[in-house]
Amino acid sequence: MNLRRNILLPLLIIAILAEVSAQQPNEGAEPHRTRLVAYHTADAAKQRALTKQRYLQPIVEWTTSSSGVLQGEFTYPFSWVERQIFLRVEGVARPYEVWVNGKRAGSSRNGFAATEFNITKLSKEDKNRVELRLLPADELSPIECFAESVTPQPVAYVISQPRVRVRDIAWRTTLGEGGVVNVDFSAVMQNLTLGTKRSTLYYEIFHNDTIRLSGGHLDVELGMRGVDTMRFGLPVPDSVLWSHRSPHQLSLRVHNRIEGRDVEFYDIPLALRELFYDGASYYINGEPTSLVWSEMSPTSSLDDVRGRVAEGNVAIRFTAGRVSEEVLEYCDAHGVYVAVTAPINSSSMGDSRKRGGNPSNDPEWCEEYIERIEQMIHTTKRHPSVVAYFLADDSANGICLYEAYLAAKRIAGDRPVIYLDGDNEWNSD
Repeated sequence: MNLRRNILLPLLIIAILAEVSAQQPNEGAEPHRTRLVAYHTADAAKQRALTKQRYLQPIVEWTTSSSGVLQGEFTYPFSWVERQIFLRVEGVARPYEVWVNGKRAGSSRNGFAATEFNITKLSKEDKNRVELRLLPADELSPIECFAESVTPQPVAYVISQPRVRVRDIAWRTTLGEGGVVNVDFSAVMQNLTLGTKRSTLYYEIFHNDTIRLSGGHLDVELGMRGVDTMRFGLPVPDSVLWSHRSPHQLSLRVHNRIEGRDVEFYDIPLALRELFYDGASYYINGEPTSLVWSEMSPTSSLDDVRGRVAEGNVAIRFTAGRVSEEVLEYCDAHGVYVAVTAPINSSSMGDSRKRGGNPSNDPEWCEEYIERIEQMIHTTKRHPSVVAYFLADDSANGICLYEAYLAAKRIAGDRPVIYLDGDNEWNSD
């Protein structure tokens, strides 16, 4: 028995060390979500601005140290006491670490998508120093074979939310009968306290800012550090559906009330469209829609996109990388169909599936592939313009893209998941 223990103990220690030392795509990061900013009043929420307000502080001034560290500041006001504080970094095109007041908050190996970090315990009243320490990208170069420059001034901001908060909101549209559209919402609520808490979530849909189409409220009780998804459905007329011909946008107004006090407000652009893809054709709101993709770099400016649309293009496929929120919001508002591609391109590694060949068939890269594709979906899912997801560009095929496709299908909803360079294998819709 002692001999068996002596053999097993070193093996167990080696296994534990391997688990600890494994490189994780994101450390200390919150679950991914599309941009969601809490405001202190309904009027402030209507502005939907990323300018400084009671619950939001953008970090607009960055300096670069001699070692290449990006440094910024935010101020922790007294009104944030007893609240949670999150830093959202919307892409810096490099792997990076986040440090707050000299302490490490977390890291992201994918610099091409928005990532949030809970920095409550690292923050203090008054001035706080934030550092983005850019890491060498050499290790990731096998899957980042695309042109991308480091963002000199990253889009980053600090959000304050109550300890019982709205963590995410999503919806799905289904055409009904008699000119009625059914919208099914899911709101993820999170309790970050050590006790049971009750919250009431109020929600309304408005058209043209003044016409109330529907609304209601739900009560939820969350246990200690509990998470629950509140589901509710609302009917709207089919005259407000979104398409390239009629890019209608409504407003989803939500506020969270705890113990009789309104603690956060949201005014979220709401565009409704039913999407169906049969492997060959797209159906938007039940109508067949021919999409001829015009390919663009994800680093294209808003003016570049406007120019492409002015040429008559209504469908843009962005290649591997990060597409900014501002570009996606423009496409939402102007009825432009969009396909986004995960930041994966391993073209320089060749097509071989043997050991040492293309990383798409190397199991050690699986977690990285899956994380990047899931992150792309979660951070763009509320944009009606996004009607397709592409797994990668020119990356051969193999176990990583097989597993990534299965992971994507679990969360992509009605949007197809496509991979054009996979030799017509099964992992593409």
